[in-house]
Amino acid sequence: MRPLVYWCRWHEAKLRLHGRSETAVWGELAFPDGNRPFHFDLQSWLLTIGQGEETRRVRLDEMGVEKGD
Repeated sequence: MRPLVYWCRWHEAKLRLHGRSETAVWGELAFPDGNRPFHFDLQSWLLTIGQGEETRRVRLDEMGVEKGD
């Protein structure tokens, strides 16, 4: 979960967890301009932000930096 915590620090987002399983965590990311739901895969470090047409997916490295696929 460390990459997600770092990513939140770099993007000035507060992490609000709503649930956790062995493979993922989910909840809300609280940004200064509003909250967005998220899902983070703990094995692939794939972060999914938003839902519907406004969904954004980014893969993170160990320091929370977005990697190009």
